[in-house]
Amino acid sequence: MRTALFLSISMAIAAPAAAKAQQSNGSAAALADALAQCRGQSDDSARLACFDRTAAALLAARDAGDVVMLDREGMRRAKRRVFGFQLPRLGLFGEGQNDASAKGEPEVKEIESTLTRVANAGNGLFVFVLGDESQWQTTETRSGLFPKAGQPIKIEAGILGSYIARLNNSNRVVKVKRIR
Repeated sequence: MRTALFLSISMAIAAPAAAKAQQSNGSAAALADALAQCRGQSDDSARLACFDRTAAALLAARDAGDVVMLDREGMRRAKRRVFGFQLPRLGLFGEGQNDASAKGEPEVKEIESTLTRVANAGNGLFVFVLGDESQWQTTETRSGLFPKAGQPIKIEAGILGSYIARLNNSNRVVKVKRIR
C-alpha cells in the first residue's frame, strides 16, 4: 500500500511536464522544456516516469511530422539545397544569436557540381541543371560561352545577393540566378 501511495504521488508530481508537452501539440520547445522538468525530479521513479512519457510524446511528434530533428550534417545539406534562393530570415538555420558562423561553422558560399543539362533560354541566355537537380539561369550573355552537359560548374555567392557561375574550371564567369 505504501509503495502504491508513493507511486501515485510520484506520478502526480511528474504529470505536469507530460501534460505541458501534450497540450503544446508536440512543439519542439515545449517537449524540450518538459524534458528539462523531468531532469529536475528528485525521485528516481518519478523522473523515469516523466522521461518515459515525455520521450513517448517526442517520438509521437516526430513520427507525426510535427517535430523534425536534424543533426549538423543534415543542416549542412539543407543549407546547400536552398543555396541561391532569396529566403526570408525565419531562424530555420540558426540565424541570429546562435548563428552557425558564430559557432565556427561557415555559411555556404559556393557549391560545386556537374552540369547534367543545358537548355537555351533565348536571347543568348542559358538554363543550367546541376547534379542536385537545382536550376540556374544566366542573367547576362557572354560571347564564347558554350556550356555542355558533363562539364564541372562552380557557383559562388557574389555581392549584394548575386551569384556567379564558373564553368569548366576556367577564369571566365557569368552571372546566374537560381530558378528552381
